[in-house]
Amino acid sequence: MLDVHPAHHAATTWRDFLIHIATIVLGLLIAVCLEQTVEAIHHRHQLHHLEEDLHTEGIRNLHIALDNIRASEQRRQTDAQQYAELIQAVRDHRAAAALPTQSIIYSKPAYAVWTVAQQSGTLGLLSREDAQCYARLYGVVQYAVDQVKDINSANDRRTVAMLPGVTDLAGFPALAQTGQPPRFDLSLLNPQDLRDARNAISADLLTARQSIKWNVYLYGIEWSVLRGSRSDEQNLHTIYDSMDVYLHGGIPALLAKYPLPQ
Repeated sequence: MLDVHPAHHAATTWRDFLIHIATIVLGLLIAVCLEQTVEAIHHRHQLHHLEEDLHTEGIRNLHIALDNIRASEQRRQTDAQQYAELIQAVRDHRAAAALPTQSIIYSKPAYAVWTVAQQSGTLGLLSREDAQCYARLYGVVQYAVDQVKDINSANDRRTVAMLPGVTDLAGFPALAQTGQPPRFDLSLLNPQDLRDARNAISADLLTARQSIKWNVYLYGIEWSVLRGSRSDEQNLHTIYDSMDVYLHGGIPALLAKYPLPQ
């Protein structure tokens, strides 16, 4: 708050009056300038803090993307082997063997910093170019988050389809409480149950492939933005090149060309 104190004596001439007005105006200008300088310093500090937080969240998402790619690779391999076993068993006119169920954990990519910045209004501190770039980046983050939901739902459908083959019905409630996968005997499944199981496994397989795709995309655009790119063209190039590199050499090739930042 600015306080303006009256003069100790009344102005008797125009000169005194003008000097008095000029003093007040000068004092107000100095106060406003000081206030705006403090506010600018505060905004600069907020912007620096936001940029640091976005950078840290970006590094975290690189690691999450890699972990989710590895998890989806394991799930894809298990699904493919189980699906092939179901098909081969039909051709051989025998009961299918149930492969061991893996407990695979996924992590949602982080987006808390971006969400808080949106809600608090601090996104307005970013340049227009930076704001647009991060908006597109976090659009890809959202797709990767959705993949975690989709793959958990697909896994639930896969488990439900296999339930008629549970061997230990007495112990099943305890397994359900602990989250441990039950043991299945696929010879207990009738033809319709087997078809449902194949459909659920194939859907889970496709969902795992989608998860790999979006996490590779996330890794590519996150890597590009962390390296300072604000160009849509450059970021898209890195996204699609990351996928091409991954398809030809997997995670080792991806890390060789796009290594994790120190």
